Amino acid sequence: MGIDVSAVPSNPAGAGRYTIELIKALADDDLEISLVARTGDEGRFAAFAPSAEVVAVVPSARPLRLAYEQIGIPRLERRLGIDVYHGPHYTMPLRSPVPAVVTIHDVTFFDHPELHERSKVAFFRRAIRSAAARASVLVCVSSRTADRLMDHVDPRCPVLIAPHGIDHVRFVPTEPSPGSDQLLLRAAGLDPSRSRLVAVGTVEPRKGFDRLVRAFDRLAESQQELELVIAGQRGWATQSFDDALAAARHRDRISVLGYVDDDLVPALLRTAGCVVYPSLDEGFGLPALEGLACGAAVVTTEGSVMAELCGPAAWLAPPDDVGVLGEVIGEALNAPTVTRSSRADMGRRRAQEFSWAATASRHVEAYRLAVGTAGREAAGG
Repeated sequence: MGIDVSAVPSNPAGAGRYTIELIKALADDDLEISLVARTGDEGRFAAFAPSAEVVAVVPSARPLRLAYEQIGIPRLERRLGIDVYHGPHYTMPLRSPVPAVVTIHDVTFFDHPELHERSKVAFFRRAIRSAAARASVLVCVSSRTADRLMDHVDPRCPVLIAPHGIDHVRFVPTEPSPGSDQLLLRAAGLDPSRSRLVAVGTVEPRKGFDRLVRAFDRLAESQQELELVIAGQRGWATQSFDDALAAARHRDRISVLGYVDDDLVPALLRTAGCVVYPSLDEGFGLPALEGLACGAAVVTTEGSVMAELCGPAAWLAPPDDVGVLGEVIGEALNAPTVTRSSRADMGRRRAQEFSWAATASRHVEAYRLAVGTAGREAAGG
């Protein structure tokens, strides 16, 4: 197996987290894995997958990295004797000498181009079309992504669905040791005794955090002890978010933490009065399920993949109505104890259905299918 991990940033989120959790889970399978990484990234990926070979040869600069994918990786595949190549982030070498598996996370580049940088829309549309035409297998992270993909391209290869998993060691309702969550919250500058809304994700247009700030500001009038905590690195086009913060009358009760350590995320989710994930569109929306795994009340977007995944365990709000979002958050916060407990039980059961081991198993199936498909094509079958 050759897996391209060169696009995983130093502070991984979304697709980067998927790639890391996948290679960690694959390390338990009977595979010989070569990880193709950026120069200087050997130590990080050796720690994630000690049994894998890490080949750190890809240039760090994005234009050079993309050029290397097309020119250098086919040569590397031959030199390493790779049987199947996995591009975990939409792309692949167009002249790969071995069967290729490509992961498609979502098709918002087609459905909602306004939610992405213009240059990325053009690039990833081309990449998705190329993968559909040249890959041996496509992996989609949800049925919704697979269905939307079919509306935009006509894949010449099988499409497998491999949902993301949840780390059931980290994301649990109980803290690792008594008082450990409080210590983490205090270290982050938070008062453990406060009631809080928690949102986790990159600050970018599609996450809807600008609407969340405005919804919180309305709700804060009547919820005097409530605060809002947003954990996630800044992405692109944050002006609307910054404007919402600047206009907030209760700005002093909003904490924007930026990218946080892994240990703090489950502590935030476990202690939240409500976890809010108001994203406009996603391929999967992992933070919502991780909130359920921690036993939290979760508010997310109706008509989204998160609504499908969470089912009746979550409270749902429309994607474009700040007033209703605030009302739904208030409903979740003030729900009777028996209602919150019932939904928490449903949420934990739902979250238990997702594991990275199951994700890895599905990917192994994709790799074997890719090799078999290429063999049949070579034989003229």
